[in-house]
Amino acid sequence: METKRKKVLITGCSSGFGLLTAVSAAKAGFDVVATMRNLDKDVDLRLALDAANVNAEIAELDVTVPQSIKTVVRRYGPFDILVNNAGILMGGSFLNITDSEMRSVFETDYFGAVNLTREVVPEMIERHFGLIINIASLAGRVGHLFNAAYGAAKHGLIGFSRSIRLELKPFNIKVVSVEPGYFKTEVIGNNAYLTENFHDRNSPMFELNRGFLRMMMKEVIPKAGNPQVVADKIVKIMQTSRPRNHYIIGKDAWFAVIAQQLGLLRLVEKAVYAKLIRNTQREIKRKQKM
Repeated sequence: METKRKKVLITGCSSGFGLLTAVSAAKAGFDVVATMRNLDKDVDLRLALDAANVNAEIAELDVTVPQSIKTVVRRYGPFDILVNNAGILMGGSFLNITDSEMRSVFETDYFGAVNLTREVVPEMIERHFGLIINIASLAGRVGHLFNAAYGAAKHGLIGFSRSIRLELKPFNIKVVSVEPGYFKTEVIGNNAYLTENFHDRNSPMFELNRGFLRMMMKEVIPKAGNPQVVADKIVKIMQTSRPRNHYIIGKDAWFAVIAQQLGLLRLVEKAVYAKLIRNTQREIKRKQKM
């Protein structure tokens, strides 16, 4: 099938990887259906599409609502490619996150992707062609301190990708897991959530929560990569006839994965722990001076 004839469904397109991938895919000649949970947040996507002089269908899709999934698939399908990108992050210790908060992360980051895939795949099977691209994370390989729900959900998404890959192989449907490190997207910025009890002074994690937040703001986010790199890679995956099973993106991601393969991940964890403690102490001193 030629690129221009392939229809792509992308979730989470109000910002970040989703927005950039939708624009880049449209520029590459794909027929793009860009979706987001809240159409009130479509301004940035529309501006980016206009600036690139390309078009895409923009639709409302809440991956946590089964009827929303069915409506979009029935209206715009069938799809040749599905990019499961929608995701949320809930910052804070696992001791402070509520059951409902943890479930909300899993409903979007894991079950949303699973349910949408199940809705899209039957038509791919009928046509004996398809590509599923699941946007996971480095956190799905090595974990993520103070983001246990996110790390666990992304672990699940990688496991899901590995499992269904063999199930769908007889139908010429490929399944790819994309696992980026830190990039400057809204999921670690304005769209990131803190747990309801993040600032609970009675929690044994109170100071560490604040130290983690300082570490993210002072040391991690400023060094995060350009998200366009990830969008470009996703479009290249769409264009290749034989994609790899996993794509690790970012120097930080490769460093952690190689360390893991060499049995040296404990040294990486030791360095991260040292940063956490250092930032926690600095945050305590800053508060004392106020």
